[in-house]
Amino acid sequence: MPKTFALFFVMLCTLTLPHSARAGQTITRVSDRQTVTLQQVITKAEAADLVLIGEVHDATRHHDLQLEVIRELRARKLPLAIGVEVMQSDCQKELDAFIAGTMSEAEFRPVFARNWSYDWSLYRDIFMFARENRIPMIGLNVPKELVIKVSRSGYASLTPEERKNLPEGTSCDLNNPHTDFLKQSFGEIFKHNAKGRVFQYFCEAQTLRNSGMAMSVSRYLKRAPKTKIVVLAGVWHAVKNAIPEQLARDGAKLSTLVVMPEIKEFSDGKASPDFVDYLASFPSP
Repeated sequence: MPKTFALFFVMLCTLTLPHSARAGQTITRVSDRQTVTLQQVITKAEAADLVLIGEVHDATRHHDLQLEVIRELRARKLPLAIGVEVMQSDCQKELDAFIAGTMSEAEFRPVFARNWSYDWSLYRDIFMFARENRIPMIGLNVPKELVIKVSRSGYASLTPEERKNLPEGTSCDLNNPHTDFLKQSFGEIFKHNAKGRVFQYFCEAQTLRNSGMAMSVSRYLKRAPKTKIVVLAGVWHAVKNAIPEQLARDGAKLSTLVVMPEIKEFSDGKASPDFVDYLASFPSP
């Protein structure tokens, strides 16, 4: 594997920056920089159609916060579903079987491992809570072999047959605000690459995933239109100009709430309400 692509693929799979967190998060409302309680966030989440909670994939406290929000919404007896980046849309049957209790945890773990490279233990509490409470889970991600192909050769390299495997309406239009957002965060890494093709393909792969995950959300809402969906995804997918922007471009009229961990790109007042509604910060290790 070429060195440049190896670097790119690591970034593509993780879409995270190193971060460690512990219990006792402080939540800041980005619009006015005021500290708020989790209950205030939940009140806003109750009124939203779509709640996105970003994560650094290997940060346990980010997953703890995700589960905390899900528990609170469940306690309010709202029609609820959980959309997850960690599962691909073509594995929905296995995910449904696990939630229904017809597939054991031991049987499901190899399915999870085929979908996601991070350890099951990071996500187990969320999956088990959904199973115990029969909360539907939605595999949002597009098949990873297609993401890999786009990251290497661009969206145009996909065959008509491969595009049939994507959620209906999936596109890879780079003319969107998220591309500029990625340039600010990752452009420096790719600036010396000839003709910028690696960065272009990186953006196309990101756009493919955002578009595919948005379409998976839309497809579920057509079947269950009164359901509140909590989306758990890496920070670069959960910001407002990623999945929510793709939903809006596809004509979905949903009110959204975005909660993010405070990574360096959002620290020191750099977070904008155009991208994030609430920031959760955690004590240093």
